[in-house]
Amino acid sequence: MTQTDEITQWVTKEITSLINSANRLALLAIIKQYQDEGIYGYLIGEKLVETTHGELDASKATFYAILRRFEKEGLVEHKLKVSTSGPARKHYHLTSKGEQAYRALWQNWIHYYEILENLIENNEMNIL
Repeated sequence: MTQTDEITQWVTKEITSLINSANRLALLAIIKQYQDEGIYGYLIGEKLVETTHGELDASKATFYAILRRFEKEGLVEHKLKVSTSGPARKHYHLTSKGEQAYRALWQNWIHYYEILENLIENNEMNIL
């Protein structure tokens, strides 16, 4: 294996980790956006792809697993809504704990983004 291959594998692993974290924040943001009426799982996945232009495209198995984990952690809850046009669906809402977690996570993303942005800008100026 060449050094380039090793670097590519390392970068891929790091990007996957970043995308997984971004997916969790994005799911919370989408649920928050539909807080009043709730949003069902399939539509969450559709909104994830639509609003991120496919950049965050978790498989259904992945985001349903995240939703189950969020429920277990008390961040989201669901209400079963019966529809006249189809089967009953779980509509997800953030709990108060979920709203607090979402705000805190988003504030931390912004904080660390700004730190990295300043660091990288300073490094880039030193290179030039």
